[in-house]
Amino acid sequence: MRTGVCTTDFEHEGQPLRNADSLFALIRSYGFEAVQFAFSSIAETGFVPTGEIEIPASIPYAAVLQADRAARKYDLPIEVINGTFNMAHPDSAVREEGLRRFAVLVDAASALGAKYISLCSGSRNAAHLWTWSPDNDTQEAWDAMFDTISHAVALAEKGGITLAIESEAANIIDTPENARRVMDEVGSHNLKMILDCANLFHRGKAHPENVQDVIGHAFDLFGKDIVIAHGKDIREGDGIEFCGTGRGIVDFAFTARKLREAGYAGDMFLHGIYDEDDMLRSIAHWKAAMKD
Repeated sequence: MRTGVCTTDFEHEGQPLRNADSLFALIRSYGFEAVQFAFSSIAETGFVPTGEIEIPASIPYAAVLQADRAARKYDLPIEVINGTFNMAHPDSAVREEGLRRFAVLVDAASALGAKYISLCSGSRNAAHLWTWSPDNDTQEAWDAMFDTISHAVALAEKGGITLAIESEAANIIDTPENARRVMDEVGSHNLKMILDCANLFHRGKAHPENVQDVIGHAFDLFGKDIVIAHGKDIREGDGIEFCGTGRGIVDFAFTARKLREAGYAGDMFLHGIYDEDDMLRSIAHWKAAMKD
């Protein structure tokens, strides 16, 4: 299992983006071996994500070319491309625009040789796709999300790309049960799962005594369908406060064992670190956990 990183961890508010070559050189200097790549992470796209859609309106050929060159130069395969937009947005026009951009992204992902595109099931919160809304539990929210995912799966199937969704407390798919449900209802081999253990915890649950039960329950319901693993962490408390790998309560040794038992053949992408001075410690924490 290689140790990778999400390139979004190198995006810093108020600071200019690096070009593709500089970004991939930095990632390799830390010892990472693969990346989950977002086009928002490189200067060549000139794109700033919104709270609705995190896919550029267009993807310049030069941006694809420079990302591909950098990945090859620094031996950092791009395994996953971020394809997140609010798939449950209450305005159908936003969902339709997300799908239009998604179709362009599928072509770019194929050109980069990526196996997977990551998704966000979204929220009825119109301002931000990762923020909870009290309307998330409605049938209308599920139907909007399901229709959008179904269209995305059809686009991905044409490009030979597998899509991966995750259970996230603030989103429509907020439990392992809903993750299982959407895969079963879509009924496509091209829709699989991201395991992000930190995202499995709801408010009031982020305490050490709950960790193995919460993570183990997710494996029981969708362990065999995991194609991407994220190494984000969550701090102990009654709220939801994410943090870098090993800074919280996630039991990464237990997670590594469960991934092996599930036959997981992918990589671990560390995520949620953001402080570049903490990268080496995070890598060491994960690699030690793999040995336990």
